[in-house]
Amino acid sequence: MNENKNNEVILIGLPNSGKSTLINTLSKNKTSIVGSKPNTTRDKVSQRINFHDKEIILSDLPGLDDNPDFLNNEFQKKVKEFLIDANRILFVIDIDSKNFDGLDKINSLIQEIDAENKVLTVFNKCENFNNYELDKRLFKYIYDREFYVSGYHKIGTEELLENIIKNSGIRTSSNSINDIFISIIGKPNSGKSTLFNSLLNEERSIISDIPGTTRDSLVEEIVFNNKSFKVIDTAGVPRKKQKNQVDRYASTLSLNTLNNSLISFVVVDSTEGINFEDMRLISESIDNFSTPILVLNKWDLLNEEEKLNINTNLSNYLKKFNWIKVIRISALTKKGLDKFSKTINEIYKQLESRIDTSELNLYFREIWVASPPHPFRGRRAKLKYVTQYEINPPSFSFNLSSRIPKNYESFIENKLRKEFKFSNISLLIKFKS
Repeated sequence: MNENKNNEVILIGLPNSGKSTLINTLSKNKTSIVGSKPNTTRDKVSQRINFHDKEIILSDLPGLDDNPDFLNNEFQKKVKEFLIDANRILFVIDIDSKNFDGLDKINSLIQEIDAENKVLTVFNKCENFNNYELDKRLFKYIYDREFYVSGYHKIGTEELLENIIKNSGIRTSSNSINDIFISIIGKPNSGKSTLFNSLLNEERSIISDIPGTTRDSLVEEIVFNNKSFKVIDTAGVPRKKQKNQVDRYASTLSLNTLNNSLISFVVVDSTEGINFEDMRLISESIDNFSTPILVLNKWDLLNEEEKLNINTNLSNYLKKFNWIKVIRISALTKKGLDKFSKTINEIYKQLESRIDTSELNLYFREIWVASPPHPFRGRRAKLKYVTQYEINPPSFSFNLSSRIPKNYESFIENKLRKEFKFSNISLLIKFKS
C-alpha cells in the first residue's frame, strides 16, 4: 500500500551506494538504518517531509543485489510495483562504482516499466569529485538530469531537494499534522510483522522464521472503525545485549517510535508466555505516554491448561498496570483481529476526553478533605487547583502548596481513572509545588 502515489519519491540503487545516508540527510531525520555492510536496509522505509510549504514521501529501497540472500530476494519481488507507483525515482549511483552489470539491471528495470521520464540520476559520494571526471560508461544511466552529491558530507543535497520539491509533492495539508500513530513493538519472532500484514490484508512486511528479520520501521495507513491511523511495524527488541551494531540501532529506533505514538501494540508470543522483557516494553510505552494494548499472539496454539497458566501469570505481571487492555489473537489465521476496531475505538474516546476544570476541582477538593495526604518532610500539602491542559493523552496539572508522597500520587491517579472513566489509557499527571 502506498501512502500517497502523488508525492512519493523512491531511491533505488546498488547496495552501499549511500541511499540510506542520503535519505537521512534529505529528511533531516534518522529514517533509514545506516551500516557499512551491504543490505542493511531490508524493506521499503518511508519518511514524510515538509519543505517550502509542500510535502513529499521519501522512500528508501534495499540495494538491488546480483546475488540476493533470502530476505533481500523476498523484497526484490515487490520492487517493480513500488517503482510504478512512485511519482519520482532517484537512481542513486556510487560515483566510484564499477559494477556495470548491476547498474545495467536497474537501468533495464526502469526501461521495462517505461519510467524514464520520472528518473533523476544521483551520483553519490562526490565529496572529492569534479564533474568533468565522470567515467564515460556512466553516461548511459543519466536521464532527465543528473546531480552530484555527498549524502554524508551534505554537499549538493539542498539543490537536489529543491528540484524534487519543485517537480513533486503536494501542498502541505493540516491533516498530516494530525496523523495518529500506532507502534507495533515486541520481541523478535513474536509475530509483529504477521500482525502488520494481517491488519493491512497484504504482504507488506517480509516474514520469516529468522529472528530479527525486520530491521526497518515500516509505516502504513490502516482504518479501524472508520478512522485512519498510521501503523508502524518495528524491529524486535531482544533482552540479551546485541553484538550486531545494526541490530542494536534497529532496536533503538523501535523504542523511539513510542515518542510519537498515541497507542502501542505490545505483541507477545503466547507459546513463550509473558516475561520481564515484555514488561519492560509495556513500561517504555507508559513512560512515553503511549497507551499499550497487550496482544497475546498465537493464542490458538495453546491448550486449555496453558491458557489458564498464562492468564494467571498475566494477573501477577499486570498487578501495577491492571488497566491495560488485553487482546488474544492469532495473527497468522486472523482469528480475533475483529477485536482491534472495537478496542481502539474505546481507547481513542478515552484519549480524547476532556474534563471541565470546575468539575475536576470540586471532586478533588472533596477527596483532599476526606482523605488528605500524609505530611511530606513535615508539611501537609494543600491543593490549590487542578486543571486538564491537553488531550491525546489526557494531561493534568495538580498545583500544590508542597510535595506529596508517591503513594498519594498513585491514589490520585486511581481516583482520576475511576471517576472520569479513564479505564484503559496512559495518563500524563504533573504535580507542581
